Amino acid sequence: MLNIKLPSGVVQIFEEGIRPLDIASKVQSQFSAPIVEGIFNNVETDLQTPLTKDGSIDFITLNNELGMRVYANTLLMMLLSTCRKYYPHVDLEVRNTLGAALYVKIVRGSLSNEDILNLQMLMVNLVQKHTPITMQKITRDECLALNLDPNCDEDRKGIVGLLQEEEKVNLYELLGNRAFFFGKLCPHCGYVSKFELFPWDEGVIINYPRPHMWHDLVHFGDNHELIHKVFQESNEWAHLIHCGTVASFNRVNRLGYSNKVILVAEALHEKKIIAMADEIAAKKDKVKLVLIAGPSSSGKTSTCQRLSIHLGVNGLRTIPLSMDDYYLEREKTPRKADGSYDFECVEAIDLPLFNEHMKKLLAGESVRMPKYNFKTGLREWKEQELQLHDGEILLVEGIHGLNPRLTESIPRENKIKIYVSALTPMSLDNYNRINTTDVRLMRRMVRDNQFRSHNALKTLELWDDVRAGEEKYIFPFQDSADLMFNTTLIYELAVLKKYAEPLLKDVPYESGKPYMTAQRLLLLLKSVETIDDSDIPNTSILREFVGGSVFRDAL
Repeated sequence: MLNIKLPSGVVQIFEEGIRPLDIASKVQSQFSAPIVEGIFNNVETDLQTPLTKDGSIDFITLNNELGMRVYANTLLMMLLSTCRKYYPHVDLEVRNTLGAALYVKIVRGSLSNEDILNLQMLMVNLVQKHTPITMQKITRDECLALNLDPNCDEDRKGIVGLLQEEEKVNLYELLGNRAFFFGKLCPHCGYVSKFELFPWDEGVIINYPRPHMWHDLVHFGDNHELIHKVFQESNEWAHLIHCGTVASFNRVNRLGYSNKVILVAEALHEKKIIAMADEIAAKKDKVKLVLIAGPSSSGKTSTCQRLSIHLGVNGLRTIPLSMDDYYLEREKTPRKADGSYDFECVEAIDLPLFNEHMKKLLAGESVRMPKYNFKTGLREWKEQELQLHDGEILLVEGIHGLNPRLTESIPRENKIKIYVSALTPMSLDNYNRINTTDVRLMRRMVRDNQFRSHNALKTLELWDDVRAGEEKYIFPFQDSADLMFNTTLIYELAVLKKYAEPLLKDVPYESGKPYMTAQRLLLLLKSVETIDDSDIPNTSILREFVGGSVFRDAL
């Protein structure tokens, strides 16, 4: 018999082998959304995993980002299984997310619009029948011995082979199709009743709900072209140098070519930044304001510095402005529901003053600039006035750079908006993609430790608030950017691992959710082999996080 502590704090006795699914059915009424995953002893646990020891249990629901990952994985398993059964001539590869949707590319064969509609109907049928998705825990060696899918087997075996002999992995089965997932799946298809399939580019879009609207679909819209293009360029380039998956990068690394990958990746960044500088310079007669925005740890600061250098090559002098200097004074700052100050919302910026100053500067007038004192929460004023001269351009970095309210009084032709983010093309295999949010989290964790003396626990405790701010104030405007720069580096996980792994191992069990997140990231990093970072140039965006940046004084 097992002693299991429930979410309510009550300890109950259960028979050994009981599954989180069985306990979930007893406590579902205590949660505001459907339960899709368990948390046993602070580790994410599939609902079908038999429990064999005492411990505490909690649950992840659909109104949670992790819960929606389970939802998306389940839909993906349904698509792969129906496609393999009814369209065996077709091979699929998971590429990237687009808003609350997943883009899956057709890499062999073809599917007509009618075929895609038929696949949706087949998947709806699975939902209506609550068709089971069985899960079996198998050992590392058992997994290595399986031949599941010729498109994934080599990569899967390369990753699983790095696990310890005693470690087990989850093998899922639906419609006779067996697949290996690093994430968790729902116990049956009835959990995922809200979705739609439709053709997009060279593949299929799976549209599914957002965590805060888990009970309904959000219209996909037609404004994803720019970010989709950036993702596809990154994916194609990664495949071109044979580094589209973690396993393939590990193979390249073992052959001694990691230095070449670093040089090529950095050259690609340089090429993209030069192209942005050239485009801005070509419009210098009208464009006098460049706004750069992006989520946390996207590499905005290094991007600004490198862009400034290449604008200088084009004969333009950049004048950096900090959006932070336009914060409202503390007592006027909006508050959150809990009474704390909301420094992330656009209303925390003195929008009338910012627009007034930008208009005057672009008109050639002199402006006495503010300087925000974060200790006192008061605005101070610089002695020297600022004036924009010929050959000069304002460069503004900040969270609200893409928000139209920030510069609503500035004519569109006088400004260029740039969206910066780390959109990793790297995946584990054809079906298991790496979430870009996880990569940014590890970037931030390493940077916080290197430059702010924060441990990983501190970063993890703040991350939910950071993510909430991004969802409200950055992502809704990303498609309005004129230019988009992907700051991801194909080799960065192999570098971040050396810095992030010891930090993650120090996250205490008693911390709860931070510990759970740390364990998930440690599992991801197990699949990555480290590389020497001495060959990374001091101008690299990655240096902003691991140290050694030539721009350190500006970071």
